[in-house]
Amino acid sequence: MSTAESSLAPLIAAEECVRVHGLARSFGARQALANLSLTLRGGEVLGLIGANGGGKTTSLRILAGLLAPDAGGGSVLGHDLLRDGGAIRRSIGYMSQRFSLYPNLSVIENLRFRAEVFGVERPRDAVAAVIARFGLEPFVSTAPERLSGGWARLVQLAAALVHAPRLILLDEPTAGLDASARQAVWRQVARLAGENAALIMSTHDLADANRCSRIVFLAAGVVRGSGTPEEVARATRATVLIIRGASLLTLIERLETLPAVVAIYPAGDALRVLIVPGREAEIEGSTILADCSMERAVPTLEDAVLEWSSAPRKVSQ
Repeated sequence: MSTAESSLAPLIAAEECVRVHGLARSFGARQALANLSLTLRGGEVLGLIGANGGGKTTSLRILAGLLAPDAGGGSVLGHDLLRDGGAIRRSIGYMSQRFSLYPNLSVIENLRFRAEVFGVERPRDAVAAVIARFGLEPFVSTAPERLSGGWARLVQLAAALVHAPRLILLDEPTAGLDASARQAVWRQVARLAGENAALIMSTHDLADANRCSRIVFLAAGVVRGSGTPEEVARATRATVLIIRGASLLTLIERLETLPAVVAIYPAGDALRVLIVPGREAEIEGSTILADCSMERAVPTLEDAVLEWSSAPRKVSQ
């Protein structure tokens, strides 16, 4: 690497790709998003996590210039979010959750069409590059609908990247994929981040969330927590108990009736129970658990998500 290249590398890595504030959007009486603010730099992978209907896709569509916010603003790749929607759409790579390839065209025809739509100067060279990058050579003449779910998703990702965008928006990119296909998608995500692209991924899968640089947890359009996965997990206010004993699964419904219980779920040979802070004694002294052993545990990201989505009223008391 030359001296000039070396001096430029930190600047490229630190490039700010997204800066938005106060984004809000409603559909009729339903609030889909409220007061979302975030920044993103090259080399980062930001996860928008939460249940279906939480506001993840709405957020991506606003950032992609496909949907106008009711409030808020900012910039995406230097383009004003409110005024430059067309420029944003031409600049970013967007992969929707819905199958967005033409089933009557082959893989290579889909990629060439996408390159031409984005006005790539040398479309054949660009298509050849993404085919090689994703290992699609065996499938160039195949219709996408005949591919497995994993390969079809990789073709969709290749189509989103054919114009070499610096910001990539991915809506549930690993939904429905097996472990091998999921890993193939993540190899490409990591490679893109390593090349200083910025990525925003929506997902309800916590395994994906734990791989992100930072996450924003959305519930009913409201940001409930943000930071690294570890920071979000540490923000859990609830006490977490690990309970072991005989016939544990038969105790779940009885434990759920206790006012101090926020959430409960099986974890291997034990139950993991989230308790309203300060009310641990109500559980530890319960006759329901007279024959069980209990120990406290460090909260995980799953615990944080359950706390914020299952019983926010209890924890806030």
